This record gives sequence, C-alpha cells and structure tokens, in this order.
Amino acid sequence: MDLLIQNVLHEGQQADILIHGGRFARIEPKIDPLTLDQPAQFLEADGMAILPSFANVHCHAAMVLLRGLGEGLPLQAWLNDVIWPIEARLTGDHLYWGTLFGCLEMIRSGITAVLDMYWQTPQCLRAFYESGIRVNFCHPNILPPGKEHLEQLRRDLAEHLELAKSYPSRVEYGVGIHALYTTTPEVRAICRDFAETHDLLIHTHISETRDEHEKCLADTGKTPAELFDTEGILNERFLGAHGVWLSDTDRALLVERGAAIAHCPSSNMILASGVFNQNAARRDGLRFGLGTDGASTNNRYDMFSEMRTASLLAKVHSQDPTACPAHAIYRTATLDSFNLFRLDAGTIAVGKIADCILVNLDHSGLVPGHNLISDLVYAATPECVDTTICNGNVLMRNRTIPGEDEIRQAFRQVVAQGITS
Repeated sequence: MDLLIQNVLHEGQQADILIHGGRFARIEPKIDPLTLDQPAQFLEADGMAILPSFANVHCHAAMVLLRGLGEGLPLQAWLNDVIWPIEARLTGDHLYWGTLFGCLEMIRSGITAVLDMYWQTPQCLRAFYESGIRVNFCHPNILPPGKEHLEQLRRDLAEHLELAKSYPSRVEYGVGIHALYTTTPEVRAICRDFAETHDLLIHTHISETRDEHEKCLADTGKTPAELFDTEGILNERFLGAHGVWLSDTDRALLVERGAAIAHCPSSNMILASGVFNQNAARRDGLRFGLGTDGASTNNRYDMFSEMRTASLLAKVHSQDPTACPAHAIYRTATLDSFNLFRLDAGTIAVGKIADCILVNLDHSGLVPGHNLISDLVYAATPECVDTTICNGNVLMRNRTIPGEDEIRQAFRQVVAQGITS
C-alpha cells in the first residue's frame, strides 16, 4: 500500500510526501488524496521533519548478547580471552534473538540499513528480514587449516548467497574476510574470486590497531592495505572497517582502487585503538561511512552518538574547530553510507528509495531550532526519532515498534539460559 505523509517539514517547507513502490513518488506542498491512483495509508506528521534514515556500515548486531563484557581490555585480549570463548558456545537461538533485539535498537535510532558480519548466517538473515530493515550480511570466514575446510567454504558461500536471494527484498549477501590475522591467503583467494564472480561487497577489518598494522608490516614487508592489494582484493567493492592506522600511502592506494572505510569512532575509543584520520580521508578523497561496530565495543547502536563523537574527534585531533562540520558528518551517516551499500537512498527526493525518519521538533535537543542538522549531530538523541520508515514500510511510529515487548522478553530468556559459562 502507498504511504502519504502529510504536513511534514521538508527542507524548511511544509509538504506532503507520497511513497509508492518503496520510493518517493511525489513531494508537493499539498497532495489531494482524491488524486491518488490507489489506496494509501495516511501518516499525520505535523510538528515533525522528514530526513534520510541512517546506514550503519559496520556492525555485529547480535553482539548485544555480550554488551558489558570484557570492559577495559585491548582488542586482542578482548577477543582471545572474552569474546571468542563465549561466541563458541552461542547457539542459533542466541543469534536469532540477539540479532532481532539489536535491530530494535537500530530502528529506534533511525537506522534502516546495516552491513553486518557475524556467525550463524541462516538465523541472522531470518532475524534481519523479520525486523524490517535492510542488511548486507557476511560471515567472517575464520577457518582452521585443511583442504576440507576450503571446500566447505566454497559450499557455504554459495549456499549463503542463495539463501539471501531467497528473501523477496532488503536482504543482500557480502563476502566477509574477518581480518588478515585470522584468515589464510587460500581463504582470502576463495573469498576474492567468489565476490568478483557475483559482484559482491567484500568486508573486513583493516589496520584497526597499531599492533595489527605493525605486525603485518614486520611479517610480510607490506601494510595490511598493501597486502590486500597484492592479493587482488582491494577494489571498489572493498569496505574495510576502522582503518585507524592507515598511512598516507595506504590512503592513496585505497583512493586509487576506489575502496572505502567504515569509521567506527566510539569502538576505537573504547578499545583505545586510536583515531581514524577522517580529516586526511576527506582531503585525499577516500570514501568512508559511519559504523557503530558491535554493542560489546560501543556499547550501543546509536548513530546520533556516532555523528557527534566523529565530529568532535576530528576537531580535537586536528585542533581545528572548522574540521568535520555537522553537515559533513551528517552526510557521512546518511548519503555517503548508503552509497557504500550501492543503494539509491540517503536523500529525500522523488525517485529515491524511501528510507527515512520523522523527527519530533519538540524534542528538547531540537529546540529552539536555529539549525536542524547541527542540532541532530550535537544535541539530539535517538529519542527525537518518532517514526522510522524502510522501503516505504513504517517500522516504528510514536516510538513504538510492533512486537518489541515480545522480542525483548525472548531476548532476556535466551540470555538467562546462559552465555558466559
């Protein structure tokens, strides 16, 4: 059914907006319902502004299961001593409800697209689809040595792609390479070839910590970016998470190859990994989007917080108050991030995919309202989001998501069954 949003503030002007077939079809000062070609759902939006929703370009949604664990540890100790031992015990039930609960948090923060890397692909895909948001999902593909595991990897990639294609919409599959330090050249070659054959995104962690970056350089004579490039993996479908320790040469190489980075400021701060140099990235023309990372290293799926943190980090890192202004980081979290998904979304315009939010202009962070974008970046919280719409479907209205109480209860139950011992 079509959706007619009435009396909403759009670019400073009152407007009615018609969504048809998952895209914005009409944006006019007033749309007479009698002129509609078919029945529509009406959504009164007086006192609200319509804006693009957010695209989260690096996440591990189900890690809400692990929120609060391993605090105060650097990355490798956090992974080896806390996270991986627990993940080895997680069941498909854990992953399904964990993913679904993570999606609730993202919807409440106005996120409608997520690039997610995690285990148990069938359960996670099902949860993402049922949540109503869109996902590009990839398995991390950390495998033990042995030819039999390489053959299994080939089968898994093919099966997971077909499974993603079986969903009617919003579910896409990408190829995950967890990191250079957790995969072999043979695994990466299989992933590279599969992604190239099927024109899929490749997602990985790259130069997240100084130790990772310097060890790769010491062991191979190449930085992680250079090694990925040598292996034929660095291209316009490559999206690397973090990129904190990229050198000037690395950035130039990524720009030349058309590759991109997922900037995850809160996660990098919690793990004390360092600061992604987004000022240099903007200067050099390196594409990047904004990500939350998992809820065990953030510890929330809140794009408002990520925008604020990213902007302030850029300013203090450069000691330049003009660095990363509000409009720039807002675009990073919306249009630029959607572009990394290769989606025609991220703006409110006729013909574009109808992923959007309605924000309550009476929210305390948006008053008195001198500069809406500045307020969204520096003052607002997810509570300003009244309505979240994905593909023309209303996922949240009046900050209520259908079925959220049942999901929360089921999530608590699977956690109570035990995940830490």
